[in-house]
Amino acid sequence: MSDPTYKLGVAGAGKMGGALIRALVAGDMLKPEAIIAADISEDARNRLAEDCPGVTVIEDVARVAAEAQVMLIAVKPQVFEAALSSAAGSRADGQLIVSIMAGVPISRIAAIFPGSTPVIRAMPNVCCEVSQGAFGYAVNEFVTDAQKALVDEWFNSIGTAAELPEKLLDAVTGLSGSGPAFVAAFIEGLADGGVAAGLPRPIAQRLAAQTVLGAAQWVLDCGGPAVLKDMVCSPGGTTITGMRVLEESGLRSAAIEAVVAATERSKELGS
Repeated sequence: MSDPTYKLGVAGAGKMGGALIRALVAGDMLKPEAIIAADISEDARNRLAEDCPGVTVIEDVARVAAEAQVMLIAVKPQVFEAALSSAAGSRADGQLIVSIMAGVPISRIAAIFPGSTPVIRAMPNVCCEVSQGAFGYAVNEFVTDAQKALVDEWFNSIGTAAELPEKLLDAVTGLSGSGPAFVAAFIEGLADGGVAAGLPRPIAQRLAAQTVLGAAQWVLDCGGPAVLKDMVCSPGGTTITGMRVLEESGLRSAAIEAVVAATERSKELGS
């Protein structure tokens, strides 16, 4: 077909698909009018239309495939083959496929579409909605340098992105894909501790969240987590006393096992 109408088409505009659209629009990476999105859920379509006026929001995935230069697949991995069956024959010439489905390998995605289909498999996280996402992605041999540069620019505009061998994307899923929930549980625990020590809950929660945010920014800008820990832990002080309790409770081990378990589940979904 001739030049596609839309720069980006999204198949599945729910939590993650919708979050990416909102972030790209908010960051001025794409105009709403350059995006077409499809979802079977009327509620999801209505939310996206309300949040991003100008985005074309529809139910027909085949139209997304036919009219977009880049098609982002954000449907549930358990149903993606059935969900995209109508789109396979409608794909626009030269269209890049970008998948954010956990555990689904590039080979399974490319098998749906005829010909030498360029595919990027990516694992973002929900924090992209506040432009603090963490992405890992892999490409197949048909992705051009220009296509890779475009998607890399999109991802880095709403967080940080790294190209990796595909075999490592399950680990990205376990770490940064699932990680926001793990961190949220830790923030909640810190806030509960503050409440137990006498702080009002709204203040405890705000201080806990800001503490995690500030610590993360320090690690990114100034040094590794061990450096920060040693800076704060003065001999015989309050922090090292609390650190002893965390170590005795197995915090570090629990975090390791949570990431490994989530990684293994990602592999199961892919198989």
